[in-house]
Amino acid sequence: MHHVFRILSILVLCSCLSCRTANKRPSRSRYGNRIPPVVAVMEFDNRSGFTGQWKLGTDMADLLVAELMDSNKVRVVERQRIGEVLGELALQDQPLFRTEGRVDRGQLLNARYQIRGVITDFSQVRGGGFWLGVKDFFLRGKSFTARVALTLTVVDVQSGEIIGSAQADGEAKARSAYVAAEYKGVYFGGESFSRTPLGSATNKAIREAVEELNDQFPYRPWRPQIAETLSDGRILLNGGRDRKLEANTVYRVLGPVRLVTDPVNGDVLTRLPGKELGRILLVEVQDRISICRPVEGGPFPRGAFVEQDFSVNTPDG
Repeated sequence: MHHVFRILSILVLCSCLSCRTANKRPSRSRYGNRIPPVVAVMEFDNRSGFTGQWKLGTDMADLLVAELMDSNKVRVVERQRIGEVLGELALQDQPLFRTEGRVDRGQLLNARYQIRGVITDFSQVRGGGFWLGVKDFFLRGKSFTARVALTLTVVDVQSGEIIGSAQADGEAKARSAYVAAEYKGVYFGGESFSRTPLGSATNKAIREAVEELNDQFPYRPWRPQIAETLSDGRILLNGGRDRKLEANTVYRVLGPVRLVTDPVNGDVLTRLPGKELGRILLVEVQDRISICRPVEGGPFPRGAFVEQDFSVNTPDG
């Protein structure tokens, strides 16, 4: 009997570990050889009818920012409280502040895409009836379902075109009712909030929306470019070991790409490769930059794209 109990205990432990592993969120993925889009999250429009202790418009936007950053597939810039950032920059220009440690001007990132959100449902349902939270949370009964529904749209700042959208909803059930006292002092998005039915439903909706949006962003493949040409003739590329570049590689330097656009609506139809400006040889790879020397041609302007030349042998080849 003792052996049977031990076997059953081991089986239960293995089952718990299996469930924990299955529920574990995947590790963060790197950008790889892609240029992550830069996005700004705007304050949500709350159309759920909820007017309780939380400011859903800003709180939901903050939760979306955290989930986007955790996905590690986009770069997120501040826009909701950008005035505070600009205020700090203005303060540092005042004579009362020391010059050491001042941040450089003109370094704020530009957002290519805006994410706008609408909250369409933030409520609880029980039995055959319907309950909507306004000001306070109070629900009688033994069981209920919390529901949260969101709609997100992605706008291309350059063109104003909506390039993607996502509709997501989350539900969470509980056996006992959550009353006003149990939500009092609960910080939106915090650990205690996540343990509540509405918190669980909110997290599910946000994660579903982010997964859908991440599949809609137009990711651009990363290509090496000339970052700087030094006075001694050396050429710096904008990638190194982080981009898996290798020494003794010959690159062709290309001039600006020419865009062919539709004369009716201005849409880009195709991109014609730029004229070849010459060749360079990669001689040293560092963490985030590579050092090259010119082989033929030039000059090589900052921002010019380079591509590997497979038609020639390197000095070691």
